[in-house]
Amino acid sequence: MSENARPDRDLAPPSAPSPQAPPPDGLMLGIDIEELYFDFGEGHRYLKLIAGVGQGSRLHEDKAIRVRNTMWSLPALSALVPRLNDLLGQEHEEPAAAVDPELERSFDRLMADVRKALPGDAASWFDTGVFLARFSLCVNIVVEPPVELPGTDFEATYRKELARVVPHLAQVLLGLASRTAWLRASPPLRGQLASLLRQLAAWDGGSADWCRTARARTDRLFAALGMTHSETSLLHAVSAAAAHLGQTADEPTTDESEPDMESEFWCRETELMKALLAGEAEAAEDGLRTLVQTGRRTLGSRHPFVLLAQSDLCLALHALGRVPLCVDLAYDTADEARLHFGHRHAVTATVSRTTWWLLHLTGRADEAAEFKEARLAWLLAADPDELPPELAQLPGTLTDPTVREAATPPEPGEQTS
Repeated sequence: MSENARPDRDLAPPSAPSPQAPPPDGLMLGIDIEELYFDFGEGHRYLKLIAGVGQGSRLHEDKAIRVRNTMWSLPALSALVPRLNDLLGQEHEEPAAAVDPELERSFDRLMADVRKALPGDAASWFDTGVFLARFSLCVNIVVEPPVELPGTDFEATYRKELARVVPHLAQVLLGLASRTAWLRASPPLRGQLASLLRQLAAWDGGSADWCRTARARTDRLFAALGMTHSETSLLHAVSAAAAHLGQTADEPTTDESEPDMESEFWCRETELMKALLAGEAEAAEDGLRTLVQTGRRTLGSRHPFVLLAQSDLCLALHALGRVPLCVDLAYDTADEARLHFGHRHAVTATVSRTTWWLLHLTGRADEAAEFKEARLAWLLAADPDELPPELAQLPGTLTDPTVREAATPPEPGEQTS
């Protein structure tokens, strides 16, 4: 008789989670809603001031959709969705003005009510996600302050905030580690959380070396969650926009080093895709995840190459058997591309083709058909002679797949900018 089946046990121990187990309930919601709260408040204020009013809602619309969908999926939280919609709607009623502090306080109250509505251990994981997101924001801004936003010493401001967040995050993690909830997390996630906890215990007031190490450990933790975190905040996006707006007509609109960075990025991605096709899925996945993270810092989170590499990361995740994660990330990548480039852009079509292919490969034929109709029907209906060169080959890959076609991933060079 197995240990789990012993009749004298009052409570059977939880079964060991697999290395690919999904994140514990509440954790991702905590991360997403805290990031949305920041974008909704301080980040959006600067965006309206510097980058223009019309950009604001688009930059966190995808995050709002993710939070809303998660809340709808949890019966205890679904009644709170109208409050979230109302807050986001009020934010846009006066687009020329900064966000009203009372709206931020209302968002605070909403987050508290979300936390109260979560059952059992999910509430503790939600706290972890909230403080983890805030911690990541702080270390990223302290290590790399937004330099193009005048009037605020961001490094000093967020170093002070970091000093507030560190003990809270440490307390939450210590509490989790002493509960059965800890055992329900995957071993890789537990390992990265324990590593971060050791970093918090070595807090030295926020020196440059401590913050750089903390950011690296946080990046690895996000990777264990299956996230390709941007390592930047909305403030960094606004800072970049401010730098662009500050250029004169005679100045170049891009850094002279950007072509070299793009070339290096493209060469590295090609190498990693060759490794994936050679069967080196684990090395390819690790390399592509790192490439996406560094590309978001150097080229920008919405650079075409970064989104294309993120789409390739989905293929590597599938090769490792991480099916739910690869499909979720593929959907997210297609949504990001459509949001930032438009429905019929070459980048959007390319990553959408990969998403469609993965849906077929993972046995989701009905979803694949719906996705193709919604996202790619326009491409199949287009006159081939009128398509730009970068799209000319795509329609031929979108016929109803045979076994051979479903087993053939996009070629490593099948990219477009």
